[in-house]
Amino acid sequence: MTACLLARRCRRFAWALLLIATGAVAAASPRIHWMSCPAGADAGRSAAVMRCGEFTPGDHLGSRPVRLRITRLQARPDRATPHPVVYVPGGPGDAGGQHASALRAWRIFQQTAGWPRDLVIFDPLGTGMSTPRPRCSELGGPASADALGRCFKRLGPVTAASLGARAQVADLHRLIDTLNQGSVVIWAESYGALLARRLAATHPNDVQLLILDSPVLQPLPARRRQALAYRRRRQQLLQDCRRRLVCRLSVPSLAVAIDGLIASRRRHPSMITTAEPPRRAKTVRIDGAAVRAMIMLSAYDERDDVRVIHALRHAVYEPAALSALAEPLVALDQRRGGRAPVYWSTRCSFRPVSKTAGTPAAINDPCRQWPVPRLEAVASRIDIPTLVIAGARDVLTSPLSAGQAVLRHPGWQFLPVAGAGHGVLAHDHCAQRAVARFIARDGAWLGAGSCPARANGP
Repeated sequence: MTACLLARRCRRFAWALLLIATGAVAAASPRIHWMSCPAGADAGRSAAVMRCGEFTPGDHLGSRPVRLRITRLQARPDRATPHPVVYVPGGPGDAGGQHASALRAWRIFQQTAGWPRDLVIFDPLGTGMSTPRPRCSELGGPASADALGRCFKRLGPVTAASLGARAQVADLHRLIDTLNQGSVVIWAESYGALLARRLAATHPNDVQLLILDSPVLQPLPARRRQALAYRRRRQQLLQDCRRRLVCRLSVPSLAVAIDGLIASRRRHPSMITTAEPPRRAKTVRIDGAAVRAMIMLSAYDERDDVRVIHALRHAVYEPAALSALAEPLVALDQRRGGRAPVYWSTRCSFRPVSKTAGTPAAINDPCRQWPVPRLEAVASRIDIPTLVIAGARDVLTSPLSAGQAVLRHPGWQFLPVAGAGHGVLAHDHCAQRAVARFIARDGAWLGAGSCPARANGP
């Protein structure tokens, strides 16, 4: 008997050695390991039950196992609800928000929104507190072709592809399956809408309802999208100026002030240092492209337009006045290096299938330096009940294009929100209540309606 047992153990050991030697070790099954939340995450007045954990889909990136940080905020204190809401962040390359300060804000949001389902937040691979998290220090600012090429070469094609849209959709599918509570409500913001639609097309049983918040519905090249956003924002400011007599009569005109400021900073860049205690001071280079980005990033609240116009006019004579608009640019600059690999792997996996060789667009395409595999085509029509939410002042994803997309899908519903910019649900109570009704009615028709300009700011 003992000899038999020893023989079996020897055979098992021999098979294990063989598997390790050939590299054919089976991937671990996906699972969620619940653990303590970050210190301070439960501070404040919210009574929401919050569970923090780590989702391991069973993959490895290089030699390191993939671990995605997740948090579940329960709608009921005594039990988890089936069919939870899963938040898909945008960017691409944004994290869901797993640090203590972000989780405190999520708890408050979960209670004020009043949604009848649990809310699940996660940091996609390569972002936030998920690991591994490849970085590219040379991509901390605007990406040059040389910097992109060096970063891609250092990461390698396998790692770069593992950070792209195909892998993100696969992780999302496995997370929903591991939650084991039926199909979910997907709340996708901005660029996350492309991932959500792909999930719904490839795994329709995963998705019960779709909520597309300020959605990117067509993957335009980054430069073209930014140029369109800048033009929309410039037009917003000029229209606001026309409504104000003092602004309309000022010399030089606002249009001349904006164009002159961009041209002068293109010829003579300057440095601006900003400090927001307790953070350390940050210095950014202000050239023509940076001024355009600052103008574009100032579009989130209509009540700020007077301040923005004043700063732009004043900066014509005093360059330091631009520091009043620099904080969003500094925050974006700090995020670029950390999210660059996911950003480029996602964007370039959605790039157009073909371009005429030798054209300026093809030659200047950054994805030539980031050659991850393109995504295969999937069905464009989605029959899942879908609610599209668009801010009337959104310069990044035009509310007009969102409305046109709804008209092409008879089962979709549209909620325009007056006075709102990009990312509506985080701040607008009217939109939050509309989503609560949409979820409670399992996607039934809400009726034609819209949200007025909000009384509360972001």
